[in-house]
Amino acid sequence: MTDPDPPVDSRFQRILDQIVSRVTTCITCFFLISVSTCYAWQPDICAAVTVYPSWCWFVGGLFLALILLRAKRQRVALVSIGLWFVFLVVFADTPLSLWRGMWQRTEAVAQVEQPGQIPLRVISLNAHGSGRAVAALKRYEPDLILIQETPGAGTLREVGQTMLGENSGLLVGVDASILSRAPLEPVASSVNYTIGKVRVKTGQEVLVVSLRLTPPPFRADLWNPDCWRAYRDQRIHQRDELQQLSRRLSELPTDLPVIVGGDFNVNPRDPIFKELPANLRDAFTSAGVGWGNTITNEAPFLRIDQVWLNDFFESVQVFAAVASDTDHRLVLADLLLTAVPQQPLK
Repeated sequence: MTDPDPPVDSRFQRILDQIVSRVTTCITCFFLISVSTCYAWQPDICAAVTVYPSWCWFVGGLFLALILLRAKRQRVALVSIGLWFVFLVVFADTPLSLWRGMWQRTEAVAQVEQPGQIPLRVISLNAHGSGRAVAALKRYEPDLILIQETPGAGTLREVGQTMLGENSGLLVGVDASILSRAPLEPVASSVNYTIGKVRVKTGQEVLVVSLRLTPPPFRADLWNPDCWRAYRDQRIHQRDELQQLSRRLSELPTDLPVIVGGDFNVNPRDPIFKELPANLRDAFTSAGVGWGNTITNEAPFLRIDQVWLNDFFESVQVFAAVASDTDHRLVLADLLLTAVPQQPLK
């Protein structure tokens, strides 16, 4: 006897699953290779892809893997998931900070001075024009506050004197300002940045920069060529802004401790950071604790607010925390200032 033919519906379902599986596999391969290439090479024309954190594309890859599971292609789906996890690990922003956050307290601060070292607490905050957002930082007892989307000079002066004392320093720029416990000496200012000098209690001068780069166009219509051109032009513009800052810093003495902090409005792995002076490093990379993303305040998905240092500083810990009355989280960096530059890690 011959086996009865399978039902027509069963054969149709099997054929449909095969078609869905092959199409989804091809889409997954193309998607994974294309996105990986964009993140690996970071060409300007692909800024519309790399402006997003890598986990966004990872989620898209998992969605495709679920389709493969639905089409009963478990082995292909598991391989796809594994490759997407590799993509996430390779291109994620400082995953070690999450590990540190599991055991290191983020509220502790190194207040104990060691020989030749001065503790310094720096906060960077996009205040969204709110004086209340800046005033709420009082509980952290900062030494320096780098402010973007700055409130007015009168508001900052009042907040600074209340929070940091009568001798507090203030420099107000177009879009970036600086508050300090000690008086500030103005150095330079532009639409994007404010540069000042502050003298710490040992007499050492520190060069401080508050910065805000031009925000991106906030478009997601990737099917539209105009969207790709808009993000490409934006990256070129932001690169020019960082180049202007770097040229200004190169005109200043090279033997000064330098802090550059603010709202960079860009993915932390973006190639424009190569335009910063070579002796600066992202403090979060070596000492970040926990989830460092800063935008938005309620649902942080990207770390656009950062603090960069030269080799005169040792990073003790850096973390992001919920801020008040603004759409950004604050970045708090506990630093140790040394009399001689630290040797960078190889």
